[in-house]
Amino acid sequence: MFKKHYTLFLLALSSAIFAQDGTRVYEFLNITTSARQAALGGNAQTSWDADPNSSLWNPALMNREMHGQFGVNYVNYIADVNFGTFSTVYEIDKDNFLSVHGQYVDYGKLVGTDVNGNVTGNFKANDAAITVGYARVLGDYWTIGANLKYINSTIESYKSSAIAGDVGLSYHDFDKNINVSLVVRNIGKQVTTYSGKEEDMPTQVNLGITHRLEHVPLEFTFSLHDLQKFDISQPYGKNGQEVSGGRKFIDHLSVGAELFPESDFNMRLGYNFKRGNELAADGVRSLSGLTYGFGIRINAFRFEYGHANYHKSGGSNHFGVLINLDRIINGRDYWRSNPWL
Repeated sequence: MFKKHYTLFLLALSSAIFAQDGTRVYEFLNITTSARQAALGGNAQTSWDADPNSSLWNPALMNREMHGQFGVNYVNYIADVNFGTFSTVYEIDKDNFLSVHGQYVDYGKLVGTDVNGNVTGNFKANDAAITVGYARVLGDYWTIGANLKYINSTIESYKSSAIAGDVGLSYHDFDKNINVSLVVRNIGKQVTTYSGKEEDMPTQVNLGITHRLEHVPLEFTFSLHDLQKFDISQPYGKNGQEVSGGRKFIDHLSVGAELFPESDFNMRLGYNFKRGNELAADGVRSLSGLTYGFGIRINAFRFEYGHANYHKSGGSNHFGVLINLDRIINGRDYWRSNPWL
């Protein structure tokens, strides 16, 4: 009954918050992992800059500006679900990079019941993953990368673990300020199961493009997520009719814009179409699907904030800090101390 109760909880949580289909294990791997990503629509994963958090979603985004950057992120979701991540990248040489990432989710106290619905007490559940990544530059325009992750999950007395990986490819044209990225995430297999039955991994195929305007300090991001499955929409719309093919396509899209990218202060705005289509309430202006945030750098620290609207009853607040370890260790005159300028 513990596992059944927890599964129902995850189904509701993933549908209302994480915009996944709720039929696979370890869906926490596809949760938005940084305040910046949250502010840009929740699925941004193509920016080519100094943010090491991007390489958790696509290892092919690793580059020399990320070297020495350490990112920490935290968000408190609905129902006391706490989620945190960290990311860092190390440049081996000009063509080879390594990264290390961590993810942790604490689902808080859950109520256990027996088969008759009688409360038997509270229990806890949590998920965690540690990821090691590698990327290699291929010529002037291409970078490939891969992540290897170990996943562990605990639900009351039930435990599960798995090994999974990501494979990414990035095309970057600096003259035209365009970056295009393709990534296949969470390919893997359970090592141990909760109760003897192997379940599907949360495999995800994402494609995105980022373009920075030449004469205006503005960068646009367009992301197509969950391309491994065409129909990720709810079967019926708010009018009670089956959703159309056009709606099914648009539910894969999220968009974002960043004003003054890589400067000491920037502002971000985004929209997640699936979230907006499925969580909006009839006759109520809830702004479901809208995301926004900002970033500000003070010396060796960059503070990030992002907010995602889910429903009229509330949303999630994401907080992050990027620490420039190069600047702290080597001083402000070190050549890589300020990659945002």
